[in-house]
Amino acid sequence: MEKVCLGKVVKLHGYMGQMKVRTMYDKDFKIKNIDKIYDENDNEFNVTKIFQTKDGVVVALEGVNLEKANTYIGTDLYIDRNLLQDKILIEDLKGATVVFEDGREIGKILDVNDYGAAEVFSVKNEKGKEIMFPNVKGLIVKFDLAEKKLILNEQRFKEVSDEN
Repeated sequence: MEKVCLGKVVKLHGYMGQMKVRTMYDKDFKIKNIDKIYDENDNEFNVTKIFQTKDGVVVALEGVNLEKANTYIGTDLYIDRNLLQDKILIEDLKGATVVFEDGREIGKILDVNDYGAAEVFSVKNEKGKEIMFPNVKGLIVKFDLAEKKLILNEQRFKEVSDEN
């Protein structure tokens, strides 16, 4: 089973060991499907309660009391990748090859940052230069997860990137 990060525990919620987890998933992610969570040491916990907040989730785990929950502040919690179905994660994009529709390579994705208005891709080309561009309408043609390849519309790329 492949695991992905649900998010980072940022604080306690209440006094029963519930934890506030800051996630990076869309509001349409079905958290109700989460029945198991794993810590950084691969320990498995049954989820006894989980609900969405405006900037993450609150989770209660079987066997985790207030004292133990306090030790998890600042650590990441993980879930089974299959729960995400076809969602593409930032981790999936990192290291992917970026190409135009005709196959010409632009570079490899270093990182993706979410600035609210748009995600901004940071790509390093073959000359070592970093190129940045926002994820705007009409730019991304397709992301092939199996090949780790992001295909872009060249015209739109020239309009929005900082390549020149």
